[in-house]
Amino acid sequence: MKNIFTLLLLIFTIYTYTQNPKIEYENFKLQEDKKIVWQKVYEFKGSKDSITEILKEFITTNSFLNNLKYSNYGFTGFSSYTKISDLSGLPIAVRTDFNSFISIEIKENRYRISISNIKFKPINMDFGGIEMNTNFILEDITVRNNYHEIRKNNTARKTLSKLNKDFIEILTLKTNKKEDW
Repeated sequence: MKNIFTLLLLIFTIYTYTQNPKIEYENFKLQEDKKIVWQKVYEFKGSKDSITEILKEFITTNSFLNNLKYSNYGFTGFSSYTKISDLSGLPIAVRTDFNSFISIEIKENRYRISISNIKFKPINMDFGGIEMNTNFILEDITVRNNYHEIRKNNTARKTLSKLNKDFIEILTLKTNKKEDW
């Protein structure tokens, strides 16, 4: 009986610490400084040089990434402005165009894309003669103010889910398959 209890305690501990839903959601991770970072590692068969050449071509043709600069097996820079593709059910703060800081690190047989500092264009609001020009960052909507965790509400989770879906769609290399006739 003691062994079963120890085993259950061990399984519970491992499950609890493997992926903490309070600081991770889909490909988003909450950093120590309460900043949200999207990260994804893509596996790709090839050397660092071949991956670099493929990514250089992909980046120049991708309207979201075309501002990135190459340096020492990596690309960094701010993205072009774009909008979340599916705005249904999202708060007004994220319905404008956004840009972000992007870092692509290349290693043998893989590369990692990190996206941080996601900022939305300002929204002009008129409150009976008082105009406000409000800037929003992703953390305003998704991170709890007094705690080090991602908000559990539907708005935060839906925003992160839709951004994750868009990032995967925008950032996945697409290969052209030739059809056999």
